[in-house]
Amino acid sequence: MSYLKNLNYLILGSSRIDEWHSYFTDFLSMEVHEQADGSLKVRMDEQAYRFIVKPSETEDIWAAGFQVANRAELRAFEQHLRSRGIECVHGTADEVAERQVEDMFWFQDPEGLRLEAVCNPLRLSEPPALPHIPGGFLTGSQGFGHIAITAEDLDACEAFYKDVLDFKVSDYIRQDIQGFPIRFTFFHINPRHHTLALAGVPALYRMHHLMVEVKDVDVVGRALERAKNMDIPIHMEMGRHPNDRMLSFYAKTPSDSNVEFGTGGLEINDESHWEVKTYDAISEWGHKL
Repeated sequence: MSYLKNLNYLILGSSRIDEWHSYFTDFLSMEVHEQADGSLKVRMDEQAYRFIVKPSETEDIWAAGFQVANRAELRAFEQHLRSRGIECVHGTADEVAERQVEDMFWFQDPEGLRLEAVCNPLRLSEPPALPHIPGGFLTGSQGFGHIAITAEDLDACEAFYKDVLDFKVSDYIRQDIQGFPIRFTFFHINPRHHTLALAGVPALYRMHHLMVEVKDVDVVGRALERAKNMDIPIHMEMGRHPNDRMLSFYAKTPSDSNVEFGTGGLEINDESHWEVKTYDAISEWGHKL
């Protein structure tokens, strides 16, 4: 498997910090902590945070943080990347302190997305307040969830994540959407069906959506009701994906990306018996735009 064990955190840039604060607390029911620099740190489990929203003029993903097992593995991973001609930049003391990790470095994917590799993120003994999420989110060793990003050069991005980072292909989807043929590639690095999805489309922004998973379908239904009561635009109504079997809906974020809120995602626990398939539709049913 990959040196990278899970998608540990996400950093978003936005000029709409107050809207994000309400979105995380009132809709997603997570615990938000305001920082001295104007950013937000957001808790959803025992980890010190899973999301950072930084003040920015660009409404997009700023960085994705991936966890490795320990400092020795971090150094081995850095050497692996350098041997493949990938530039690696050590985190500054301020960056390490802000991330609340033992150590870190960062590099970029073929289209410039900042990827951070970290070890030993801080965990807190006091659980976060999650008033509308009984049973909590499904996180732990699987990370906070998954992200779906655009890739103008899908072949180059596929090769990077598969051949350089050793992500495993879960499956593919090929579908015409609004008259345009689009290719999707899904990757996993732990039992979660996919940690990363690539959509082969040119776009102004990399971020399409992030996904969080809960353990009960009623929690999903109540979240959908909560979003509608808050007049949050629904990007896609409730539906089920054919590949990861996730039952979910998609809600617009303050940055006009999306959050997929779901339950029941498939896990890949036996790599040797997993069959990579190609599907012809994003949704088995529902998910109407």
